[in-house]
Amino acid sequence: MNLTNKRLLNALCRASVAASVLSLAACGGDGDDDNNTAPPPPAPTAQLSGVVLDGALANAKVCLDLNDNRACDVDEPSTTTAADGKFTLTAEEAKLPLHTVLAVATAGTTTDADYGAITQGYTLAAPAGKGAVITPYTTLLVSELDGGRAENLVQAERDLLDRMVGIAGDVGGLTVYDSFLPVADEVAAQATKRAKMYGVAQLLARGFAETAATSGLTGKAASGALGMVATGSLQQVAAQVSAPLTAEQRGTLFTAVKDSLVPTPATLAASAAAAAKTAAAPIEGAWTGTSTLPTGESVKELYVFAGDGTYVHRVIETSAPTTATQFDNGFGYRYGRYTYAAGTLTTTVIEAQEVSGPKAGAVTGVTVAGDTLTGPNGLSLTRVASATDPLVGAWVRPDGSSEPEVLVMFGDGTYVHSTFYYQNDPQTGTASPLETAKSAGMRKGAYAREAAGSTVVNFGETTVAFNGNLAIPSNPGVGTVQPDGSFSMTGLRLVKLGTPAGAKAVTGLSEATRSRLWSGRYFSRTVSVGGANRLQFLYVRGPNDVLGFFQAPTGSDLTAACNTAADNGAVRDFTSVDPADGKLKQFVIGSSVNASAGYDQRRLNVGVPGSVVSYTPVARPTAAATGNNTARCVAPV
Repeated sequence: MNLTNKRLLNALCRASVAASVLSLAACGGDGDDDNNTAPPPPAPTAQLSGVVLDGALANAKVCLDLNDNRACDVDEPSTTTAADGKFTLTAEEAKLPLHTVLAVATAGTTTDADYGAITQGYTLAAPAGKGAVITPYTTLLVSELDGGRAENLVQAERDLLDRMVGIAGDVGGLTVYDSFLPVADEVAAQATKRAKMYGVAQLLARGFAETAATSGLTGKAASGALGMVATGSLQQVAAQVSAPLTAEQRGTLFTAVKDSLVPTPATLAASAAAAAKTAAAPIEGAWTGTSTLPTGESVKELYVFAGDGTYVHRVIETSAPTTATQFDNGFGYRYGRYTYAAGTLTTTVIEAQEVSGPKAGAVTGVTVAGDTLTGPNGLSLTRVASATDPLVGAWVRPDGSSEPEVLVMFGDGTYVHSTFYYQNDPQTGTASPLETAKSAGMRKGAYAREAAGSTVVNFGETTVAFNGNLAIPSNPGVGTVQPDGSFSMTGLRLVKLGTPAGAKAVTGLSEATRSRLWSGRYFSRTVSVGGANRLQFLYVRGPNDVLGFFQAPTGSDLTAACNTAADNGAVRDFTSVDPADGKLKQFVIGSSVNASAGYDQRRLNVGVPGSVVSYTPVARPTAAATGNNTARCVAPV
């Protein structure tokens, strides 16, 4: 268009609005064809084909979580699964590998191939770029990331697989991204592992639904809660499953292991409170003091108050003979929850493995002044701390929900290290001495600095005064204070209580730990009934829900109704055995109460020192073990 024509067109446009026959392009620009801007071409798309499994989920909504809010929004690419759980999702090619893929199971709409229409909704997920198979296992990976328990996907993958492989939960040869549906002509060993994964996945999905219904959380907070206790419980849950479960079997087992899959309100609240902290409370840290027991025994006690409202109490020195310092006779522990406000220290005992130490209740008149804690009845504790030495103090895992532990470094060059649960201990009669000994206990020793004043220490070249467990520090046993104030060894990072990072730590010394120690366990002992020896079995359905039943007489009818009469011992309630009353109810290393007991297996102690009744851990009783199928009366699996 030449200049004269352009001026004429502009004049016509200004002269009359009625010149509507002129295009906006003609009136607003120079109209040259070579200056017209074509609309950008649509972004290339790609397709993701996959499957959603608990059993196969039909009519579940699958979407690409573009804004990472862990919800399928209306403007996000989505599709619906077919009857076999399969789907094809179309989205922008560049975005497809960058975002989490969600699968939303809706109550009354989504159908499970194993159980029919689901009654409680839940959301499964798969990490970005990993959405071909969406299962409860891939969901746990996303949960570990969203909950801050893993720093990256590689760590989440490693941790999750580690917790799925072992004596009781062996799924070696399979990955967390594998389908667990049966594979034709697969070798028997691999098929067995796949079947185990299937059964555990069914329980996990049930736990996800319960967590979603009870937590009240949304978004990433809800996603993070799904694996809060479940991830660390995989070994324990897998030990009780060998194949896909019927609806009745899943209901029965879920009742037994619910606390190992679903975080309690107290656990959720503790985690949220710790995450919100910006500074440590005055009482947080490790405290020591001496006291005299009613027996006349002098003991040195260690208290550790963590930022998430949990505490640990241990006896770390005793005047009792060294031959009587098994966990039953001095070096025990208890842990629970605490609050400290307005001079009142209130504690709730969750587990007890000793008679001494704080019991449940409130103590008024407690004062924390710097590094001194005082209270009534001669309570006097000193904080383990140093204004000049960053090594001195108490260290815990940032999130100990799967493997809580405490390391206390004293200014005199000694340390106390305690573990309270080890996720790879299946708690069965077949557990090895090394495996069970790593599970709970205490180790005392000395640490050697690399040089004077150094924050690099070597635990492996010093004397271990008492080794109640075979856990770290050891091998290689070199620890270093990092620039961020954390203390690290190979494969382990601890944060210091009393610091902002320590205040945020979730130690796991709460319901999350307790549930995995208890739920779904069987124990037995020989008792005399009517002058004849019979086996008495205990089945632990939960932390304070223990059922007992006796071996049935030989030749009993397998089809007979379950007898609930107490005199026949079919079902008995042990809920009165509670740590709050000072009685022991805890798994203890060693096969007897004798001081010479070896560290050969776990047992269940009920009672108080001097009158302890011990039960030996056993596999689930079968018809061969009980004389009939008595076990069906409490766990029909």
